Formats: sequence, structure tokens, C-alpha cells
Amino acid sequence: MKKLTFVIFALGLSGCATTLIKTGPAATCPPCPACPVCPAVAVSTKAPEAVPMFLAAPESLPVFEDGDDLKPLMKAALLNRAYFQGLKTGAPTYTFGTRKITAKELAAGNEEFIKILQSSPTAQDLDRLVKERFDVYQMAGRDSTGTVVFSSYYEPTLEASLTKTDEYKYPIYAKPEDLVTINLEDFNEKFKGEKLTGQIKNGNMVPYIDREKIDFDGALAGKGLELAWFRKRSDILDLQTEGSGRLQLPDGRAVKANFAATNSLKFKGWLTAMIEAGALPREGISPEKGQQYLDEHPDKARSILSMNRRYVFFKLETPADPEEGPAGTYGLPLTGWRSVAIDNALVPMGTIAFMRTTMPDVDEEGNLLGRKLGSRFVFCQDTGGAIKGPGRVDFYAGNGKKAHTFAFKLWDQGTMHLLVLKEGKQ
Repeated sequence: MKKLTFVIFALGLSGCATTLIKTGPAATCPPCPACPVCPAVAVSTKAPEAVPMFLAAPESLPVFEDGDDLKPLMKAALLNRAYFQGLKTGAPTYTFGTRKITAKELAAGNEEFIKILQSSPTAQDLDRLVKERFDVYQMAGRDSTGTVVFSSYYEPTLEASLTKTDEYKYPIYAKPEDLVTINLEDFNEKFKGEKLTGQIKNGNMVPYIDREKIDFDGALAGKGLELAWFRKRSDILDLQTEGSGRLQLPDGRAVKANFAATNSLKFKGWLTAMIEAGALPREGISPEKGQQYLDEHPDKARSILSMNRRYVFFKLETPADPEEGPAGTYGLPLTGWRSVAIDNALVPMGTIAFMRTTMPDVDEEGNLLGRKLGSRFVFCQDTGGAIKGPGRVDFYAGNGKKAHTFAFKLWDQGTMHLLVLKEGKQ
């Protein structure tokens, strides 16, 4: 047992670094969008350096305005209701400021929020009712200033085939039977939400095989694990970075590739790898330029792409509902433009939130028109390997051309407020 415990710590400290490149005016901070659905592997017992959140003073509250279509917001709220209805007893209690928050209180707040939406409030009434009925807590941010960084992820649509051909020759795989995941919280509650993945060899848990062995040495080839084939390796890397996607098949059908598992090894975005390898300059880099380089230098693919040791395995779902997002950590579908990923060690699943930040202004065809200040209600329904601490939130943009551009262009500072029904309102 002691030997296994040592291996767990050794693997856990490897962390879950993510560094996909983003371009444009928003990319002023070190580029690092979330790997939203990958299980977190970093094991840390260090307490947060800053108080995660604080009760916002009435005079400092934002105007709770939401200029977007509220139908998706109601859809997300109803999914939130289903989450709370299916929640088992014994859910952990969280601390917001000096207040202890239970799942029962969050469920009651969600019902109150649904009632507000069903009343078809004006913009003024929406702001007033939220302030009357909810306590508002502000995320403290990484440096206790109340400022958080917003990144974004999306569900890509990619061309693929369910059979291997000369055109479609790069596979994605189902979860191998020898891949083992350990829930560290089962051993010690201080590791809440932390998981570790590997394989058992000679009675010891060791790291699972990496991308180079899988993609270039064929370690899993011929074992019946191939699910679908792609034209380009970069499409697979995008799919694995986002964690799920829609596969458009040659016969016009569509299926969904949903996250199944990961080897939990270190992540490095393929465009970041190109920059570090000296293949492309940082300025002006894009997925299109990256793919062009791979097309022109196929001999460089192995050395560059293998720098990302992380590998994601999938499961297929058919038919694909075009309106349904991938499953979030809370166990139900995410809603585009209404779901966010947070650090679940600090914020409980299902929490109602209000975000305000500068956002990319993108049309339906995916054209970037500029940037604008925006605000909206969202629900905390997902997590991500890079989403740690009170200073980072990952926004789910849905699918399609607009979502693709938005996700690559959002890396902005803003504020995040959490809503909890006032005591005595239940």
C-alpha cells in the first residue's frame, strides 16, 4: 500500500498543463484555454492563497442585464433542475464568504430563478428581482482583486469516416480495458475531485502509454478499438483538446464523439508545440497555418505532435442531436452560451452565475467583427484540467462556425458573480 501511495503522488504532481495558442487582440495573457472535460490529475493539498469569493456590497453589484435570447437560459435552468433532482443525499457543503452553502439551497435558488424567467421580466425587473431575492458573491480572482480570466471552448464539427480508406486514415480510439482511473477522494477526502489515470504493471500503477506510442508506433492498432478515421491529424488534436465533437460522415449522417477517458499525461497544444519547435512564429499563428506546415513537412509531424503526450479516448453516440451539447461534469448536456467550467473544489455544480467581460463580436459565419463588453447569466456545469483556483472560468460556446471563432478569440479579464437564494426565501 505504501508503494502504491508513492506512485499516486509521483504521477499526480505531473499536473495538467494546457497551452493551446490563441491569436488576436485578446491574446495578451499567456495563451492557455481549458482542456474542459479531461479529469484533473494534479494533486495539491495547498490551501488557496486568496479567499475564493466574498459577499458583494449592494453598491458594488453589477446591473444584471442579459441581452441574449433567454430561451437557452431557461433550457440550461431546467437541466440544472434535473441535476438537483437526481443528486444523491450527502452532497458536500461549500463555503461562500462566511455562509455555508448546501445543495438544497442551490436547488431552491434554481427554482426561484426559473420562476423569474417564467414571468417574462423586463430588463429592469430582471435586475431588481435578482437583487431582491439573491445574495451575490463575487469570485475573488487569482490576486483577490475580484478579476477573473475568461477563456472558452466549443464542440467542433469534423469530417470523418467510420471505415478506414486511403482518404481517411488517422483513427481515434475507444477506451482501452487496461486503462485504470482512481478516484483519490475515495482514499482521502482532502483530494476532493482529483483523479489519477494509468495502468497496472507488476502490481504497481504506472503512467499509461503516450501519444507517440499510440499515434506513431501503433500501440493500439488492430485491437478493435478504432472508432472513426480522419483525414488530418490536426482534426483529431482539435477534437481531443475540446473533449468532444460532431463527426460529419461521407454519407451525410452525423455522430457524436464523446469523451470517454484520457491517459492524463502532460498536455501541450499542437500549435504551441510548433512554436517551441521553431516551425512557425507565434505572431499570426492559426490552425490553418499549422495544418499547412504539416502538409508541407510530413517528416516533422511525429516530433512536433508527440510533444503533446496527452491522449483522449472516445465513445460514439448515434444519431447526433444537433441541439444537444456534450455532457458536462454535472452529468447532463451543456448548453451553448449558458454553461461554464469552474473549479469544483471551490464552486459547486449547478451554481447560478453572472459573468461580465469583453467578448469577441462574431457573426453566424464565424467572422470576427471586433470586440464588445457583454454580460450574461450562466450555470456552473463543467470542469477542466486547467480550471483551477478562483481566477479562471471557461465558457462553453456551443458548436458551429460562430462558436469556433469565439472560442479561439476569448481570453479576457472580467468579473464573475455567484447567486445564492437569500436565507429565509426558501
